[in-house]
Amino acid sequence: MLARGKPFQAVLRRFAGGRSRRAANWQPTGFQRRSYAQRLDEDDSVLEAEWKRQLLSWKTLGLFTIPVIAFGLGTWQAQRLKWKMELLDDVNDRMHRPPIPLPLRVSADEITRNEFRRVLVHGVFDHAAEVLVGPRAMEGEPGFIVVTPLVREDGSRVLVNRGWIRRELKDPKTRPESQPDEPVTVVAFVRRAPRDNAFTPTSDPQSSEWFSIDVPRMAARANAQEVLLDAIHPESVTSVLHDARNGIPIGTPLQVDIRNNHLQYLITWYGLGVFTSAMLIYSLRKPLTAAARIRRMRDRAGRFL
Repeated sequence: MLARGKPFQAVLRRFAGGRSRRAANWQPTGFQRRSYAQRLDEDDSVLEAEWKRQLLSWKTLGLFTIPVIAFGLGTWQAQRLKWKMELLDDVNDRMHRPPIPLPLRVSADEITRNEFRRVLVHGVFDHAAEVLVGPRAMEGEPGFIVVTPLVREDGSRVLVNRGWIRRELKDPKTRPESQPDEPVTVVAFVRRAPRDNAFTPTSDPQSSEWFSIDVPRMAARANAQEVLLDAIHPESVTSVLHDARNGIPIGTPLQVDIRNNHLQYLITWYGLGVFTSAMLIYSLRKPLTAAARIRRMRDRAGRFL
């Protein structure tokens, strides 16, 4: 055995230097090069087959339907927005026209054409046939809507939505100022019969429980025309406070606010369509080949060296 001194260290240096030179000069044989290339091709074939399988799967079809539906609903909301803007312009024009006398006989077509048109109607309220609809809240305070038939000069009747009263003034005896006996002239909007939603309870006329303004049933009960008028209340804070305190119904303001949320819905649906489309494209991108992955790893390694 060799002693571990300087001669032994010299032998180790020569041995290590020889291996280093052989490793530096090593080149793969043709067989080794072909085997490595074949393995890369096999990996690429597997990745491409998996990508094609994913591309034609039910999962991809399901993901594809989401942006299609979202863009479709966004387009529908765009059409609804255009319709609503035209409707608001038309309603705003009708509201600001001078009030006209309400004809003695009004057809359903005339009501539809003149909805939100201001009219003048003269007559006497039939307080015995008054109906309370509710409960309804106004600025968080519970109350009821007062609907009273108005008897006109020819004996015909129309329904007038006089407005809101507080719950504690439900009994007509507690609000004598709201029960005028003399003839009155009412300025009101022509309105179509409101639609009930799925959550509105069914009214019971026999027990005088009305949860919605059911124009046909109310008109039949009061022997009136199926005409609904929303009384317009003066836009004065003092008059509103006085009327609320004394039980005089607070009617519809002169400027009616009609909801228009179609722009928000449009942005929501189009935004969802863009987001899901980007996710779909990212998830279905074609995988890189083995050679491309190697080049990418070399480039990244070069940045840190």
